Amino acid sequence: MKRLSWILLLPLAASCPAQNQCNTSILSQAAARTLALEKELKQTKVDAMDVTVSPAAAERITQLKDALSRTSDAALACAKPSVDPNELQKSLARLLHANAPEPAISAVNSNDNRRSDEVLGVYGNDLQVQVTRPTSVAGIIEIQYSTSIACGQDSMLLVYAIHGGTWTEELRWQSPPLKGISDAFGDFLLTAFLPGLSALGGGDTKWRVAVAHGTSWCTSRFSHFRIDLLAPGHDPASPEILWNTARGYSRFTFDPWLKSSGNTFELRLNDDCMMLFSDNCFERRVIYRYSIDGDDHVRRVGPIAINARGFVEEWLSAPWSESMVLSVVEAAPELQKVHDQFFELPKPSDDHFLSHSLGPVRACAVPGTFQVQINSKVEKIDPRKPEKLTPLPSYYFHLREGKDGYMMLSAPTEPDPTCSGANLMPAGKE
Repeated sequence: MKRLSWILLLPLAASCPAQNQCNTSILSQAAARTLALEKELKQTKVDAMDVTVSPAAAERITQLKDALSRTSDAALACAKPSVDPNELQKSLARLLHANAPEPAISAVNSNDNRRSDEVLGVYGNDLQVQVTRPTSVAGIIEIQYSTSIACGQDSMLLVYAIHGGTWTEELRWQSPPLKGISDAFGDFLLTAFLPGLSALGGGDTKWRVAVAHGTSWCTSRFSHFRIDLLAPGHDPASPEILWNTARGYSRFTFDPWLKSSGNTFELRLNDDCMMLFSDNCFERRVIYRYSIDGDDHVRRVGPIAINARGFVEEWLSAPWSESMVLSVVEAAPELQKVHDQFFELPKPSDDHFLSHSLGPVRACAVPGTFQVQINSKVEKIDPRKPEKLTPLPSYYFHLREGKDGYMMLSAPTEPDPTCSGANLMPAGKE
């Protein structure tokens, strides 16, 4: 066992003589502790569709994360400043028995194209490690670990920076002790690093990282995600949270991705559009793009969708504080009324609900301007008791396309006769 450990550590230990903190025995012990905790966690008994996490399992998960962090610390203490992230990932994977090959195709659950419950349904299975060097910030290495929990996985992020030739942990981001699987950083964990303001002409030197994670669930394809904008703090385990938001998303059909450029970061994923169009729309692509100013203030900017109809859907669904920025100033008061009242019944009722359906999307006479029609009606909750209902006015949203998406111009209840082109988006085309 000792001889094998030394063989596994060779790619990491080349610079040990120059670094006093390098100790291969500590690394071997930390890895052994991790494997032991992982074995204990695998003994957790889980009932089908149980979304709660027992206190004992939650404690073992926390201990496992601590052990993974200590293993990473020890490995990077023996790593050169120029360490290849792929080699470091391979070494950690061998040491921790991680990154097992995907199961055979016959074992894959065809419903969500994920590993079958036999593989992922036990706590502590399928340990994964990923090591990368962000291209937007020099001298940084990030390590992500994930391990399975009921109906999904829980992930953690470690960020190391090079100081005086030695790798030092600067940020650790993980879920709090789990009470339920919805507390875990599941489905995905994505990062986008942004340079400090000094690199962009400001006075601050600290880098920032946007971290987005999803939420695993047992029964629904729709869940919620969160984005946090973090900066290193005095304690790596307690980074500074500069900003955060939480929204809904649709799982599995589209792999989310997150990227950054300068002082902006952007997350793309799918969301549910059934609240808007239950008859002819299931999902829609959403772009969450944010800009950071010199005071770390974060604001949403365009684009917010990939087409005109998607823009209207997201403009209606987003908080007015975001939609206002994407509306022309002179029409903002009237547009806010439409925005705030769109999902409200004209008269509050316990046995009626408001539904919407798609109308055509047409180009207007003014180049780059479009009209998006949305129809609304009030329906009775019990369809077996029909009644004559007065149709609600349709809205004709007018928007202008620009280099950063669209801008809302107006939302009248009468169509514009100059917007008479062919329907650019027939029902079902999202």
